[in-house]
Amino acid sequence: MISPSRPGSNVIPCTLKHLIFLCERMRDDERAQYMALTGVESFAPEVAAVGFFNTPGLKFTVLGSDCYPAAAGGAEEIAPGVWQTWMVGSPEGWSTTWRSLTRAARWMICGLLEQDNVRRVQATCLCAREKAAEWFERSLGMQPEGIWRKYGRNGEDVALFSRVAEV
Repeated sequence: MISPSRPGSNVIPCTLKHLIFLCERMRDDERAQYMALTGVESFAPEVAAVGFFNTPGLKFTVLGSDCYPAAAGGAEEIAPGVWQTWMVGSPEGWSTTWRSLTRAARWMICGLLEQDNVRRVQATCLCAREKAAEWFERSLGMQPEGIWRKYGRNGEDVALFSRVAEV
């Protein structure tokens, strides 16, 4: 299902153990986004990890140079031909493996869009996460599509980005 080109030797299948490790170390802005979009009142790393792990679709983990998980991500089909992405990482993981994370995310997105039955891959982030929005555009080639005003649990604005299959 994914493009035959490899994403990098430090990209491996995602496990629940990886996600627990990462959710215990999740960046503050990612934690705020998780809470805003899931509606939970308090953050429980184990609950978040199980939620990510049980998300149907694709999942991967990027290992750091210390062989510990730096970040994990994936995508799930939310409507026929439409996939929603997700990612969780530690502050150290993002700062030290951002190139590998970008390659893995691009590999997944491009692989999905090569499929005949996939026409759109999308991502969301809190508008307050300016660096995430910049990464979606510059590094992943996604287009901004607008703002879901007051969408988050506490009225946070959420930005939507997408990349669509070329016709």
